Amino acid sequence: EFRRVLFRSVDNPYYRYWSKSKVGSTVTLKETTKSTVNAAGEKGEDVKQITHKLIELTADKAVVETVVTEGEVFGFVESAPTKHIYPAKMSKELLQDLLKETGAKGAETTIKVGDKDVKVMHLTGTIKGKDDEVAFSIWLTEEVPGGIAKRVRTSKVKGEVVAETTLEVLKFSKN
Repeated sequence: EFRRVLFRSVDNPYYRYWSKSKVGSTVTLKETTKSTVNAAGEKGEDVKQITHKLIELTADKAVVETVVTEGEVFGFVESAPTKHIYPAKMSKELLQDLLKETGAKGAETTIKVGDKDVKVMHLTGTIKGKDDEVAFSIWLTEEVPGGIAKRVRTSKVKGEVVAETTLEVLKFSKN
């Protein structure tokens, strides 16, 4: 309520994508981060499985439960569920500032999600800091719960790539 009074509101893109699914819908993603140098000073690869489930949907918000599973030496670690709450509306100024800061550009295209060709909006842009930057590419579609069909982020420090993270859909159901 506070945000609506203080700011001009626009549709929240994350709410919009989740609102196209029914409660109980899920998407399971594989996140792979390849780093040139990790905390121990070595090259590495980190793989996580992230499962999102729509647990509540109202005219005002979408509530999504997220569980992250990652490997360890003797098995796997599954995090406790966390909740992401996406209000239906968000600050127009905040969204415009984000788009301007990243220089986001979009184009419609088609990609494969599993064995299916899916129409997507492909957005690209870069978030720049003093010595670092993150270039992103994200493919969004209403066919997948939550909207993300694929995402690639490339992180650079002083012009050198330090990590590339790819997020890909493993499976989904719209119930």
